[in-house]
Amino acid sequence: MVLFHVLGPLEVHSGAVHRLGASKPATLLATLLLQPNAWVTVDHLVEATWQEQAVPASAEANLKTYVWQLRRLLSEHDGGPRIESRPGAYRVRVGPGELDVDRVGELAAEARLAEVRGDPDSAAEQLERALLLWRGRPFEGLDLAASSDAADRLDELHLDLRERLAELQLRLGRGDAAVATLRAVTATAPLREEAWARLVRALHAEGLRTEALAAYRRAREVLRTELGVEPGPALAEAHRLALCGAEPAGPRRELPRDVSLVGRAAELAVVLGAAPPAVPGVAPVVLVDGMAGVGKTALAVHAGHRLAPRYPDGQFFVRLGGDAPHGRPGSAVVLERLLRGIGVRAADLPGDLDGRAALWRSELARRRVLLVLDDVSDAEELVPLLPAAPGCLTLVTTRNRGWHPDGATRIRLAPLPAADGAALFRSAVGGQLTAADEPAVEALVHRCGGLPAALRDAAARLHCRPHWTVRRLVEELDEDPCRTLSEAVRRSITDTCQRLHGRELAAWHALGELPGEFGAATAAALLGIAPATAEPALEALVDRGLLDVVSAERYRSHVLIRHLAGCATPTGRPARDNRRARRRVA
Repeated sequence: MVLFHVLGPLEVHSGAVHRLGASKPATLLATLLLQPNAWVTVDHLVEATWQEQAVPASAEANLKTYVWQLRRLLSEHDGGPRIESRPGAYRVRVGPGELDVDRVGELAAEARLAEVRGDPDSAAEQLERALLLWRGRPFEGLDLAASSDAADRLDELHLDLRERLAELQLRLGRGDAAVATLRAVTATAPLREEAWARLVRALHAEGLRTEALAAYRRAREVLRTELGVEPGPALAEAHRLALCGAEPAGPRRELPRDVSLVGRAAELAVVLGAAPPAVPGVAPVVLVDGMAGVGKTALAVHAGHRLAPRYPDGQFFVRLGGDAPHGRPGSAVVLERLLRGIGVRAADLPGDLDGRAALWRSELARRRVLLVLDDVSDAEELVPLLPAAPGCLTLVTTRNRGWHPDGATRIRLAPLPAADGAALFRSAVGGQLTAADEPAVEALVHRCGGLPAALRDAAARLHCRPHWTVRRLVEELDEDPCRTLSEAVRRSITDTCQRLHGRELAAWHALGELPGEFGAATAAALLGIAPATAEPALEALVDRGLLDVVSAERYRSHVLIRHLAGCATPTGRPARDNRRARRRVA
């Protein structure tokens, strides 16, 4: 139960409601409540109690009388007096939730957590409960300099909470309530330009164009008269929208079509669990790495659809890979697209990368946005795009294992095990398979190495050749996997290889001749170099998702990686019989 009420005239709720008015005991209690549970010196209490008055010779004795009166009024704390004393000082004991200011802080924190969980209804309810604790101006009626400073801070908090409530009311479709809240804020604090901007937008969103324009004119007049300034960018943009009569643009919903996942329950749980920030005030980042075709994008997109309701202010999907004719777009270009997507006009876009990144972080400060960044190459490309607001979540996919963003949750995707691979293939094929097909399905999953993209390509091939059996598809994979693999899968692997040079490129070519699992010494012998020289080249392939580490100085390559490496060798494609022999060894 809240015992001490200072958000208005000072009151003590101890069995009954005691209104202390502007008495000397009230001033003493207020001075102690400004520093709850802290020792306050007698000299300070005397100065505060007889502020701008002649201090009587009996001041300390009078303080003891006031303390005695207050102790009779207040309930005990932990079996002792509520106001404690020691030589030269007093303190008031305040438990959790017993001071209305503390209770406001608790409710505001609960509202923030509810927003993080994607529960705006609960967040609005907590803010409404916090605002109900205000009964007037804090410490109203007391002539106390320190309380005046505290009242100013609490007045600012009151305005902030009301604006946060208005945002939630708009998000929940309670536009009329948001308008009422913002009208009250602008009436109380007419120089609060951001509140005016929100009011103009809220009126416009409610279809009240005339009232929105009238609100803008009032705001402009106040700012000109009181401060001698013109409206800033936020208020000017709100006016432009109302003036043009344009419909407010809705939040972006850019996630690609969802796909079903097979065998990724543990990884999906990690992504979903990372959505509420593990560290308060930190914007969460989840990094998914793995070889091309392993299903990184599918996992991020599927998780994004599951999480979308928690991020009502927008879900963005950006592919940073090099499929475009001019290669990777670059962080500055991506930021331009993102900023335009949240309503920033082209004329207001900074020209440099740092400026755009700063504006992006600023715009997201009060938004809840999900950002999916697909095929990021490194930290330099990623960092300018990251939100700073803890209400946002960034999902990142990458083929490159040689980097890690600070504080990110990392998930490494591997090809599917045999059972999950077979389940994925059966799901993609549909109801065409019978029990007699199971041995062939098992063989096909082995030929594809459990790679989800290859299994989906194989299922698509079967749909395109409905007269084929799974056994016939396995035979084609034996003859030449490239005839089954889509161009997208082949290109995603070969594009990675095009960025290799020198010994790294030679090591890539060597994968076509090496067995599925090998040691650094074996690779070095094939390359004609020392093991110590070969190891950095092999580790570079690991970083690029072209090779896996089994143990110290031992590596494993994927069956399709070996095939594509063999096709790309400078001396030409290996003979098919040799490839079959290597597959049997692997």
